[in-house]
Amino acid sequence: MDSFKKLLLWLALISLSLMAVSGCTRKNNLTGNNWSNVNTKTIDDPSGIIDGFSFPSDTLRVITGSEAKLLSGDYQDTQAVAYMRFVGLPRQATIDLVDLDSCYVNLTLVKRSPATATKLKLRLYKINGAWNDTLSVMNNMEYIPNTETEIADSISIFGIDVKLKLTPDVVKNWETNADSTGFNIAVKVVDNGFVEFRSAEGSDGAKLNLRYRKVAETAYQVFNTKALKDSYTLTANQEAISTAWKISNPKATRIYLKWVSNPTLFKDNDGNQMSSQDIKRLTVNRAVVVLHAKNNPYYLGGALYSLFPFNLTREDISITSPPLIADYQALSLTPFSTGTVVGDSLEIDVTPLIQAYISGEKPSNGFTIQSTQERQSFGEIEFYDFSTTTPEAKKPYVRITFTPPYLKQ
Repeated sequence: MDSFKKLLLWLALISLSLMAVSGCTRKNNLTGNNWSNVNTKTIDDPSGIIDGFSFPSDTLRVITGSEAKLLSGDYQDTQAVAYMRFVGLPRQATIDLVDLDSCYVNLTLVKRSPATATKLKLRLYKINGAWNDTLSVMNNMEYIPNTETEIADSISIFGIDVKLKLTPDVVKNWETNADSTGFNIAVKVVDNGFVEFRSAEGSDGAKLNLRYRKVAETAYQVFNTKALKDSYTLTANQEAISTAWKISNPKATRIYLKWVSNPTLFKDNDGNQMSSQDIKRLTVNRAVVVLHAKNNPYYLGGALYSLFPFNLTREDISITSPPLIADYQALSLTPFSTGTVVGDSLEIDVTPLIQAYISGEKPSNGFTIQSTQERQSFGEIEFYDFSTTTPEAKKPYVRITFTPPYLKQ
């Protein structure tokens, strides 16, 4: 009997708890997941961007030799030469015969310049001297005959393998006038154009393959090795400050934008204009700058862009006084914006920046948009700006999703 009474008591307590919960819940929100009935709202602000231009960075990223890709080319005022070092080769004195069809350097190409009437070709060059991490001093090089190789007009997102064949004379005399501890070579584009190929940082970097027969032996041996180290040089003429909005990786060109809040756009869930104090207290759930590509030959076909916005701390930034590295400030929780161009547009996440400007935590001095791939690819993209000549559907804007404050002031 006591057990039965205890059971009834527990049931009564549970019923009272349920009644209490239901009494605190809105009748149109019985699950209690929105106690205030305040929902998010989204606005598009095309008039808030009041200034913008592109400018060259005042500092350049240092090429370290740990990049995921190697660059080679002569393209739009940019020159790049790729270098690689192979070690462990058989001594040239021990090599008797070489199989011509099985001696080559294999490259995995992942990107090339747009196809033209002139076919894109690559050549190998032998470095006459020791490897030096300061690659610019390794300029004593000679063309390796018969290595000129034509490149396909298109490259899939998975890449393509290209074999640049080595002649028997080169293999049998690889130590002559060179570094006897390793075979150092350079890859150059013959005419205008560029290629990007995977580096030794990954599993499919450049490989050297030799099939040869030793002196006084009858059987052939195969030597196959990955480059011990590789890197590239990059020389580019930086572009002048321009009213055109452009991101360029090889030339380290960035975009400056200034956005100011338009209070009339912010309304509460009842459609009423929010007060200045309530606007400062709202929560920015997400804010993005939407840009439309005007000229985009590189990022077509699935190539990934990666952009990052920096807040600017200096107030007097203008086209005659562009941002300097000392003006940059990375706000906490600012994400990288990475993806592919969908249609002709892309979004840069600026949520922490817009929240800081609206709340008054930071002055709205503007922000820069820069690529995280600077000097690591030939990628560039030009966007439509906010000028009167830009079609309305292509003009940039800031899209803000926000939650009004529950308690008004």
